[in-house]
Amino acid sequence: MIATLLCSLALQSGFHSLNSKPLPPESNDFWFVALGDNRPAGAGLPPTETFRNILAEVSAIDPAFIVSSGDLLYGNEETLAQYNQEIAWMKPVIDELPCPFFNVPGNHEINNRQEFFSAYTRAFGAPYGSFTYGGWQFVGICTEIPAPKPSVFGDQLQWLKQTLSAKTPTVTFEHHPVFARDTNTEKETATIQNAHEIHELFRTGNVKMALEGHDHIYNQQTHDGVDYRLAGGAGAPLDGSPTDGGFFHFLLVHVHGASLEAVPVPAGTLEVTPLQDGTVAASDYAFADLPLNNLTVRSSFKPSSVSAGYTTKKGKLTAVEARIVGTVEAKDGFETRIALVLPQHHATVVKLAK
Repeated sequence: MIATLLCSLALQSGFHSLNSKPLPPESNDFWFVALGDNRPAGAGLPPTETFRNILAEVSAIDPAFIVSSGDLLYGNEETLAQYNQEIAWMKPVIDELPCPFFNVPGNHEINNRQEFFSAYTRAFGAPYGSFTYGGWQFVGICTEIPAPKPSVFGDQLQWLKQTLSAKTPTVTFEHHPVFARDTNTEKETATIQNAHEIHELFRTGNVKMALEGHDHIYNQQTHDGVDYRLAGGAGAPLDGSPTDGGFFHFLLVHVHGASLEAVPVPAGTLEVTPLQDGTVAASDYAFADLPLNNLTVRSSFKPSSVSAGYTTKKGKLTAVEARIVGTVEAKDGFETRIALVLPQHHATVVKLAK
């Protein structure tokens, strides 16, 4: 009863991005990033370097927004003082992002502890809610409201039924998955308690993709037309071998009208190397082209134009379309933000000109 009341009050306070960044102007062709499970390996530890590095790569992409499936903090059995310290460490990391960051809490943030639930909602706002963008509905679901087992129940369940009744094309994000991967050794406890009920809501409610975490791997399954993606590799200790999806990553999702296309991007696949004044080599080691909207190039001069391209194995120069987004004065010169789509498996030279 108390948990339901607190959740209702939190919902009334508004579900919003943790860094209070607004959504960009509406578009029906955009990218967003999904990630989850970045908590450290032990109590009272700051955000991991893996998570910081992933966020640096995501910042270069500068997607329309980021959705996180939770376990931002270690929480679990630590003291409330340690928990609040982790919140204090996490806030500036999220605030530095150029785009909105939406999160639903994981079991580590809550761990069926009312004091953790209260601290989370005080610091970050509502634990569940939704927003719309580009003709799509994005629904954050809290599977961790204090209860003996992870589930979606009470006021939140009624809200979810109402939210999905509109049949708007929808992407959900939640911590505990609806379907466990087959190779999970803890398969019986890996999912939410009322998984069948939630899947039926997704199936009939026009949910196209469900983004989940808890299992620290990457996995993709399709059930009754719903694309389930486990993307739990943002920094927490991995739960499987690389061949079983156990690698640090984030999920890059391209929305074009009524279509969705998602690709996992392993951590460390973007490398930017300064070559000379106003020139860098941006290398994409991922198995996908990377749309960069926030590639920073430093120069001693204020640039008026930018060019980009890469050389093929046969020595042919291939131009890559690039544009200047903005330039600001910085220490010892200028910092210029460049937008381009970085071709996979190439070192693209980006050069500013006076």
